[in-house]
Amino acid sequence: MSAPQAERTVRTYAGYIDERRTYAFGLTPVAFGALAAIVVLTLAVMFLAGSPFVALVLGGVGVLAWLPLVIRGPQGKSAYELALLGRQWGAQRSAGRHIYRAGSLSNQAGGRTRLPGIGAETEMWWALDVNGHRFGMMRMPSTHQYTVLLRCRIGGAAGNDQDVIDGFVGSWANFQTMLGQVTNIAAVAVTVETLPDTGERARANVESITDALAPADARAILLERLSAASESGFRVHARVAITFDAATPAQRKDPMAAAEMIGAQLPVLYTQLGHTNVLATPMTDSEYAAVVRRAYDPAAEPDIERALALGEHVCDWADAGPVTAEEDKTTYVHDSGVSRVWTMTRPPSGFPTERVLVGLLSPNSQIPRKRITLLLRPYAPGDAAKTVEGDFKSAVGAVNTARGIGSAAADIALQNAGAARVAEARGHGVVSVSMIVTATGESEDQLDTLDPEMASLISGARITARPAYRYQAAAWLAGLGIGVLLPDHATIPKSLRG
Repeated sequence: MSAPQAERTVRTYAGYIDERRTYAFGLTPVAFGALAAIVVLTLAVMFLAGSPFVALVLGGVGVLAWLPLVIRGPQGKSAYELALLGRQWGAQRSAGRHIYRAGSLSNQAGGRTRLPGIGAETEMWWALDVNGHRFGMMRMPSTHQYTVLLRCRIGGAAGNDQDVIDGFVGSWANFQTMLGQVTNIAAVAVTVETLPDTGERARANVESITDALAPADARAILLERLSAASESGFRVHARVAITFDAATPAQRKDPMAAAEMIGAQLPVLYTQLGHTNVLATPMTDSEYAAVVRRAYDPAAEPDIERALALGEHVCDWADAGPVTAEEDKTTYVHDSGVSRVWTMTRPPSGFPTERVLVGLLSPNSQIPRKRITLLLRPYAPGDAAKTVEGDFKSAVGAVNTARGIGSAAADIALQNAGAARVAEARGHGVVSVSMIVTATGESEDQLDTLDPEMASLISGARITARPAYRYQAAAWLAGLGIGVLLPDHATIPKSLRG
């Protein structure tokens, strides 16, 4: 008789750290320094000028100016940050910059339909990697960054033993560690998009292999089955965007110099993703533009899908944007779609398994079009060590100053920081994680109807997310997962942020 099998240990994943440096009383370095300066200035006036009343008035004014630094609003933003964002939003509305019009009857150069907002300056180039694969490369001149988009075919967990699945998760961790070791990788965006299946790809493939002399009844039955499948089916489109920093002055000026460097690195990234059960291939410049064009105009998806299936050119990058777009506080209207964007404010809580995001990522009949983008910004090994040490010191300080319920939360944060510190010392990578969730419908009323279901999916993923209030257009573009990194385009000084 065989020995009884040992009970399998269920692997869980946790330990997220809020990278927020705190000094005494839980204040950030800027807030603590400002308060210390106010106290020193007040005492100096009191003793040197000999006027306690004037010193107290100056100190009171200083404290009033200091308070907005420590008052935190939605998504952890400081009062100064909220005020500046509100002012910028008002100026944008007054100038009409929240409305975008393009096309042949607009004032856009050449009557093109370029990307609006942050994406207006982007350029598209193409090159070949060392294996001879053509890849599109989006250039962001203001940040000297280049982004390559990879089409991904995900094997999934079905049919695999748990040990194999755990190996895939471990390979994904190794992939993230490798990102930090490659000095010129700025970020990686993993996008999983669920869409109604138009059936155009399958129809084009069937037509290409169907004999013109085949019986009419057989062809009719086949087309009928294709039509039925497209009416009730959904398609999952997964992609990975890898954003590279220009490493030399030559790469900043000449995209082809950057393309040579990127083309040599891409095969290594394909191989690493292959260990995670993901088959990755680079998208061409035309396919890159088609991804953007389809997102802005969902009604054009059948034509775009058919063109892609036949290997036809869809559009140039200068025509990948919308003809019309308009931003509101909680919605973004673009051509034939209306979208609402949520940003993650807190990662999965507790000790979830690797399936924590399955419900959010899977197709949902009530929400035909949704897009989840996970943004990863790796730390270099040296920066990672400094980061986890700083997190640990801040957590220790919080434990020493917290009381009551806050003390319990501080103890948990200290445990997580200590675990991250040990993991980094053992060679694990450190990445900054954020997530953008986008739902698209045909009207704003439909989006309002979808809100409860989206809230349920977000809650089921054990994350906390809030609508991208007053920056829907920028968040939508970042959530598209094509290489737009919002922190690199921030307009609020870091000293005033929460």
